[in-house]
Amino acid sequence: MCNKVVLIFLLVPASFLAILLALNTTTSRQRQFQWDMNRKDVTSLPQLDRERIQQRAERLAKALTIQTISWERDLFETEALLQLHQHLKDSFPLIHSSPSIEVNVINGYSLLYKIHESKEDKNGGVLPYMLAAHMDVVPVANGTWKMADPFEGSIIDGVIYGRGALDDKSSVMGILEALEFLLENKYHFHRTFYIGFGHDEEVSGFEGAGHIAKHLKETGVSHLDFVLDEGYFVLEDLVEGVDDLVSVIGVTEKGYATLELSVEMSPGHSSIPPKETAIGVLAKAVWALETNPHPSMFGHGPEMDFFAYISSSAKIGHSVLFSNLWLLSPLLSKLLANSPVTDAIQRTTTAITIIQGGYKQNVIPGSASATVNHRIHPADSLDQVIEHNRRVINDPRVHIKVVDYYPPTPISPYGLDVSAFNLIASSVKQIYPSSVIAPACSPANTDLRRYVELSDHLYRITPTVLTPVTRGGIHGDDEQITIEHYHNFIRFYVALMLNADQPEAGHSTVRHREL
Repeated sequence: MCNKVVLIFLLVPASFLAILLALNTTTSRQRQFQWDMNRKDVTSLPQLDRERIQQRAERLAKALTIQTISWERDLFETEALLQLHQHLKDSFPLIHSSPSIEVNVINGYSLLYKIHESKEDKNGGVLPYMLAAHMDVVPVANGTWKMADPFEGSIIDGVIYGRGALDDKSSVMGILEALEFLLENKYHFHRTFYIGFGHDEEVSGFEGAGHIAKHLKETGVSHLDFVLDEGYFVLEDLVEGVDDLVSVIGVTEKGYATLELSVEMSPGHSSIPPKETAIGVLAKAVWALETNPHPSMFGHGPEMDFFAYISSSAKIGHSVLFSNLWLLSPLLSKLLANSPVTDAIQRTTTAITIIQGGYKQNVIPGSASATVNHRIHPADSLDQVIEHNRRVINDPRVHIKVVDYYPPTPISPYGLDVSAFNLIASSVKQIYPSSVIAPACSPANTDLRRYVELSDHLYRITPTVLTPVTRGGIHGDDEQITIEHYHNFIRFYVALMLNADQPEAGHSTVRHREL
């Protein structure tokens, strides 16, 4: 009898695992997404020789020497932005002399290009789309770059170094390189589209993208088919359990809230301290926030679909987990919580960024304050965030004030049946055929949110390979992109412009996001 019981306990989990493996095999086959590859063949156009590729790299390197730093709202390097405008004119003469391309300077420093459809072949009724990027960069910490000066625009052993190499001058230059290349080859566009470059993305996007959106609406553009901006990358060795490249397309981004915690109490002399001080009460509040994270929202945003999309390319153990989230999502949520990087995918995050209190070593201050930055999950809200904070702090002496707030952007539709998403995904697959496509929520904020009123289809991808080495360069030291990766960056935009110009493109509809 005992042996039979032991056998049952062994057989039940084994049978259950066998069922999961069988389900995994079936669902993995079903999720081998066949993105629409009936697109223009990028290789059908003349391919640039190595000398031309080097020239493109040198044009990007020169753009990196121009210090278009955004310091804070309404404080950016205006002269440098005008220098970059001139560099774009000098680098892309066909674009800036074409009668079919209209160039507008928006709010003094941002740029908006309108590429008109050819007069003899109008693609009537098709909505225009827009490619977006930004010209500004973040400041640099002095003396911490090892490979090259951040504004020298160095090319060393096939690698381009400089602030903006990934974020986001490669997008600015790459988009225009692609357009210039098509003009060189006498291509005539059959569909109108826009290219918008903001000048203050790093500090808000109000003055740049915000004014571009306003200009579009004032000139009769009420809706865009889609807008594609910077965002996630083609990830290499950055997704555990997946050896293939993972091309991540952002379909939403987190909200942003800055709160101030403040405590007011009686000041006094340090020789006769009270049982509690403003600093002590504030410290307890900060500790409460850091030790009581906001609840997991796994499954309420695109994070569950991210894992479902990559399940067919994952190693067997990961594939079983990713393919059976109907049952195993609590387990995956717990695993994600083990690392701050992955935990940020599934919940609103909390970061204490500034704390202020005393002003003299023998005086007990009467006030103390802390600045808290939240990145809000798309399924969360500001009211829910504040309610959570009040509950875990549980002290009415701690006052909470909203300093700054942007809501999460709506989740754009994605999947095989969404034309705009399929268009971007298939263009990525043309350049990176072995990669797997996956939707995701961007934890960082971009100025793409300024176009929410113009399109329901807002997507984010920086179409170049990001590795564990190059990831640290974004807003960090030794920002870099290889010449080869930059070449593929440009090829992606060539593919996208051609694919978007096809008759079947331009018919995005808001559809379900089911697999």
